[in-house]
Amino acid sequence: MCGISGFMSQKSFAPATLPAMTRLLSHRGPDAEGLFEHGPIHLGHRRLSVIDLEGSRQPLISDDGKVALVFNGEIYNYQELRAELETQGCVFSSRGDTETLLHAWRRYGTAMLDRLQGMFAFALWDEDRQSLFLARDHLGVKPLHYAWDGETFVFGSEIKAVRAHPTVARELDFNALGLYLECQYIPAPRTIYRDIRKLEPAHALLLENGEIKHWRYWSVDYRNKLALSEDGALAMLDRELRRSVKSMLVSDVPLGAFVSGGVDSALIAALMTDLQQKPVETFNLGFLGDVAGSEHKEAARVAQHIGAHHHPLMIAPEDVLSAYDDWVDVFDEPFGDQAALPTMLLSKLTRQHVTVALTGEGADEIFGGYSNYWKRAREERLTRILGHSCSPLPWLARALPARLRKDRLLKAVAEPRNRRYRTIPNVFDTLLHPELFSPAFLERIGEDLGDYAARYFDACNSAEYLDKLMHVDASLWLPDDLLTKVDRATMRYSLEARVPYLDHQFVEFCARLNPSLKVRGKAGKWLLKRLAEKYLPHDIVHRGKQGFVMPLSEWLAGALKPEMERALAPDAFGKRGLFKPEALRRLLADHQQGRKNHAGRLWALMALERWFQRHEPDFRLT
Repeated sequence: MCGISGFMSQKSFAPATLPAMTRLLSHRGPDAEGLFEHGPIHLGHRRLSVIDLEGSRQPLISDDGKVALVFNGEIYNYQELRAELETQGCVFSSRGDTETLLHAWRRYGTAMLDRLQGMFAFALWDEDRQSLFLARDHLGVKPLHYAWDGETFVFGSEIKAVRAHPTVARELDFNALGLYLECQYIPAPRTIYRDIRKLEPAHALLLENGEIKHWRYWSVDYRNKLALSEDGALAMLDRELRRSVKSMLVSDVPLGAFVSGGVDSALIAALMTDLQQKPVETFNLGFLGDVAGSEHKEAARVAQHIGAHHHPLMIAPEDVLSAYDDWVDVFDEPFGDQAALPTMLLSKLTRQHVTVALTGEGADEIFGGYSNYWKRAREERLTRILGHSCSPLPWLARALPARLRKDRLLKAVAEPRNRRYRTIPNVFDTLLHPELFSPAFLERIGEDLGDYAARYFDACNSAEYLDKLMHVDASLWLPDDLLTKVDRATMRYSLEARVPYLDHQFVEFCARLNPSLKVRGKAGKWLLKRLAEKYLPHDIVHRGKQGFVMPLSEWLAGALKPEMERALAPDAFGKRGLFKPEALRRLLADHQQGRKNHAGRLWALMALERWFQRHEPDFRLT
């Protein structure tokens, strides 16, 4: 796991430009730094050594000096790919996975992406073609950002590296701000900065002859459902998930697993134990005091059941405050997922024992683990009739006052079918924006999350409504919130996170399963839980779903209350000009006086204000 940066330009820049960009990513790769500068191309790399510890230095240069590569991630099938390339005459000088990418480019060009299994973000320079080729993995586990002004192309694993280049402007993207306030993250391809973009999952980019070609190289195919009995599907799921986990155990450094106390991560840890035939190092975070949301007891029980060496970390509100500034620097742009900060603290503990940790992200989106799915599927039987184009109800619903239209059923009736589900977080509902946001802010935003959801809903080639809902979450919430959280939080402490549920071949298999094997009645992850029963205690498998979130309501009423009041004061967030002053005062008063629980919304605003203080302290919208 590493950090990559660089730029391509015919212009000249100060010699310190590339080193400065690259060293901003030193947390992603503390073991080594490498730079390559030749003509228009400038490539930087920070290395976290995981495979082939003494070799595989980067940037990796071909023997003839014509191809140079910087790479972040792991290619899990590199040994098979290497063997294939060796039969075609390729000669390898290292034992790692990086060199397979260089030879694959020489043999297959951009079609090399069809042969890769892993998590990756890379940039590859070909001198003969005078081209720069970038790609990001299928599900978006690894990040990649870029900026292009028509003359200079800049890229980096994180925004901070791109922002450090002198050609990249720092003007804010107001649509991105609006999206953040709607859903607590900024969906790709937008970032908080107008001129910086995220390369989307499963996308590649080729800069050649002064022109950029940008394309999707992989999509999930939901057609051709497998004709399997439930027991047959269970056996196949066991085989496929074991294959994915086994592929992610390749490492020359110690491995461990995050265990939350839920079924997803617990199953991964159990499979690791079974495959390695030795105890696994497991890590869990809990909350001190008698507060809801802590799963440390369940995680300890999982660890005891599988015979793991367990490492718990218990945190209090003061731990949150001590890590707050660090959090803002790690994420580069506003990010309001309250689980991010605990994940950072857990990563710090984990890195003291191992260099690689397997996690359970992706299971809910692939197997229908959220209650949203069965609720929306049930409601759609009604809304598809009430919201039909021939029905007068959509027009009537849209004529109601905004607060009445917030009702989920009425909102769905008023929307086209492809916009009814907008993925999970709903911080400040778009229907309430006119009463919350200032006129100056409202006139600068022109899209909402429904635009993104509709695109992914329509892109899903399944005839099943449940498949479409899961595809929306897997395309938005998963890469831009959950995977962003895990990547930044773990890499802050040079910890590599691997995600077995998001091996793209495993995802392809799951897409061919009938949705009834995933969501049955009000039960989600039906087949996955049946598999988990083979490895875990029954009560752990079937306990109610609980997200990994801080006890915000209690903490904002206690130890975090002074921080909240400082952040949202008239001379802090109140001066930014995004909210109407009276709306912000009402939001705070309603929460503090117990009329409504706005803990999640207030946290999102606190995170935004802390970002402003750190990165754009003088910002005021007038």
